[in-house]
Amino acid sequence: MSDLHLFFPENDLALARDLERYTAPPAAVRLRRSGEALPLWFGADGDRFVASGINAAWLDGIKDLFGMDIDVFDYCVEKYRPAPWGWSKASRTVFRRLGFADSVLPDDKCLDAMRRLSHRRTASEIARRLHEATGIGLPAREIVAADELKSFLDRYPRAIVKQPWSSSGRGMVAVEAATFEAQRTMVEGMIRRQGSIMAEPHYRKTLDFAMLFKMDHGRCLPAGLSVFDTAGLGVYTGNILAPEPELRAMICEKAGEKQFDAVAKALPAILEDMIGDAYCGPLGIDMMAVDDADAPFVPVVEMNLRMTMGHLCARFYDRYVANGAHGHFGISEMRIDDTADVFNGRLRGGHLNLVPPGSGFSFAVDLL
Repeated sequence: MSDLHLFFPENDLALARDLERYTAPPAAVRLRRSGEALPLWFGADGDRFVASGINAAWLDGIKDLFGMDIDVFDYCVEKYRPAPWGWSKASRTVFRRLGFADSVLPDDKCLDAMRRLSHRRTASEIARRLHEATGIGLPAREIVAADELKSFLDRYPRAIVKQPWSSSGRGMVAVEAATFEAQRTMVEGMIRRQGSIMAEPHYRKTLDFAMLFKMDHGRCLPAGLSVFDTAGLGVYTGNILAPEPELRAMICEKAGEKQFDAVAKALPAILEDMIGDAYCGPLGIDMMAVDDADAPFVPVVEMNLRMTMGHLCARFYDRYVANGAHGHFGISEMRIDDTADVFNGRLRGGHLNLVPPGSGFSFAVDLL
């Protein structure tokens, strides 16, 4: 059975609210509408994707150029398996509206299990188990009261606090011991909205990256690497495109090869034990290298129990980029005309927009 993909980037926000009929902020809705066609680049032949409307000439041209057999949903629900960017009660509602029966959708018990696993305390538990297995890294701490954070700041004068369900650098705030009382009301509000916050030391970051996996009925399978760019406190801006051995070398130069290999070896068994068959699909473990001679590798920053831009870029590179090419994938609000050089369905150079014209956001690739 083929997949029906739904680009649903607001899923982490929807998990926080846990509502069947969740209304995303306007910027998130604009991002979703702009990126509806992104499944073209990570779906398989025979798959379909949900779109509220698409430039047919652009779609036909892209499919011809890259030899794709992926198209817009034809409403034959019996042919497809729902495959959202991430599962929540809100994304399930979208599939219900498309005509899928409850019998083929996850029930509340399944969704509750995925929501619990998507809480940032899961990343903290993964980090704790990794530390026990490898001696590398330390877990973030879950905070349920502002005074607990004050005590944390006695040990780490500068820290980052994160809301349990948030993504791409959103829901994150820098706090300092010297100014904590001025930030107390804000911290109490964050705790009140989601029940707790996660706190970790404020590291001097030198590289953002992720190990990518796929959960397949209890088995955790490696699915590549992602090296990405962020702004501010971690707002995602884009990915480096390069052969996987080069991404690995880039990571190991900053984080240490021995440490990287130890984490890569230990992680799958930990994820299988913690996730089991509660979730099937792509996931990513975000990591970072830091400017600390004693501990340059933070092996678990967060876990994304969903599709990610890192997965999209890894699949795009494998399928549609010329061997050995280098470049960058980025998201912006400015669209540049295509200058793509494509031969035999592979991008060799230039600028390629991955979504049709008229979109509010640009998702584009630049190859050197």
